[in-house]
Amino acid sequence: MTDKTSPAARHRQKALSQKEVTNIAAAGPNHAYRMLQLKLREDKQALKSKQSIQAKIELKRDLVDHYDEWIDATLSAGKGDQDNLLTTMMLWHIDIGNFGRALDVAEYAMKHNLKMPDAHQRTLATVVAEEIADTAKKLATSNEIDDEQIAQVLRASTITADADMPDQVRAKLSRQVGELTEAVNPVFALDNFQNALKFDENSGVKGSIKRLEKQLKDAQPETQLKPVAPQPEQPNQPNSPELLGDNNS
Repeated sequence: MTDKTSPAARHRQKALSQKEVTNIAAAGPNHAYRMLQLKLREDKQALKSKQSIQAKIELKRDLVDHYDEWIDATLSAGKGDQDNLLTTMMLWHIDIGNFGRALDVAEYAMKHNLKMPDAHQRTLATVVAEEIADTAKKLATSNEIDDEQIAQVLRASTITADADMPDQVRAKLSRQVGELTEAVNPVFALDNFQNALKFDENSGVKGSIKRLEKQLKDAQPETQLKPVAPQPEQPNQPNSPELLGDNNS
């Protein structure tokens, strides 16, 4: 379902969204926000009608543009109020692989301690880490991930580094970072694999750690691998105490 909103209507929506964000704390949700909530409810029903996961993703790709004005206005002028529409859009942008947009929302949401909608039992940071890792893995498996998306996966790891989350989720994201970077930075990848193992013994990275450790060892210069030969003992110098003897006799 494609957004049919006219340019004029989109302009009005943007103005209403900006006004709503500015006054939400004092005035509460206004007509523009209520209309967006109704639109979201309709969009969720449309998604439920799809059985195919891929079809759901493609539909979300068409739907998210309708909420862009609200997201922009919230991120620029928002007061940090709980907003389930915003966090839902964050999740949809992750689902469609638009990690940069999702993480812009995530940083705002984490700064203001926003919660995920009630249907989600996980914390927002946990959702970000796990969903980014899962989507990135799927894209990498099908060779559809690009450099920008990889950079955003690293960004997700950074912004969630201090957040409380299940060890298995942190391990999952660390493993994904390692798999995405081992071809270009094996040292960094190894560090992430070791981090994954630290948080979850069953994270599936032991083979990757052994492989990279051997690769890095084999890549060391030969001179660094050879033991340093002991230096021969230097002969005593003429003015050493042993040769001078006792001059006081």
